[in-house]
Amino acid sequence: MSLVAMSEMLQQAKGGKYAVGSFNVFNFETLCAVVEAAEETKSPVILSVPERLFRFVDMDTLSAAMVNRAQRSSVPVALHMDHAHSYDGILRAVRWGFTSVMFDGSKLPFEENLKRTKEICSMAHALGISVEGELGYRSKEEMVDVAQLATVDMAAEFVAKTHVDALAIAFRNREGGQINTDKLEELAQAVNIPLVMHSGGKLPSYKEVIAHGISKVNVPTDMSTTAIATLKAECGHDPIPNYINLMAAVKKAVKGSAKEYMIKFDCVAKA
Repeated sequence: MSLVAMSEMLQQAKGGKYAVGSFNVFNFETLCAVVEAAEETKSPVILSVPERLFRFVDMDTLSAAMVNRAQRSSVPVALHMDHAHSYDGILRAVRWGFTSVMFDGSKLPFEENLKRTKEICSMAHALGISVEGELGYRSKEEMVDVAQLATVDMAAEFVAKTHVDALAIAFRNREGGQINTDKLEELAQAVNIPLVMHSGGKLPSYKEVIAHGISKVNVPTDMSTTAIATLKAECGHDPIPNYINLMAAVKKAVKGSAKEYMIKFDCVAKA
């Protein structure tokens, strides 16, 4: 199947009423674990790296491995630059061969976010690369309702003028972070493109959000927390562990976690 455009993948998910998981990977173990999980479940998958990862990882090396593994995959794989805040980050992803970029202008004034996202869409689309935009945001302290940050009309204008392929937008209520399905349904009808759920690794069930327009769910931290929990457990069992055994244990655990999400997203056997 090799590398595919994220827009194509998400349009199929939108029509099929399932979601595709976008998993942050940060080394060879997590990269191979997620792709193998997708292959074994026959699920389409998105491999993501956020721009902030640049500070910690040799991305020239990791990106080459991502492209190589995706090209050898038996299922569709999109490579996605997540939460890019700079043109430089997006241009680097383009040079690496990624098939999708996300410009995160959610904390910019609406007009500035629209302007910069539109410029990125013009450049990326000319190269066959998909673009995800964002309106609204979730603070670390509380969930923020999109109604406080962006109206449905603003979302419709943003999509119409930027031509983004997918839109991440806040749709949870402030109180308890509950899903606002009415708002989500309004958004889905207003923009008519795949919607994205960020920080999506927390719900017991995803059927409701998928039914109301979510076609992509970001799993940004669970690969990391699974790896950490596995390392702690393994080191607890063996005070002088073998590092190769630790890597194998981490890969196995991350693969299992990714598979669980793919089942929850109902994308199994959709490749």
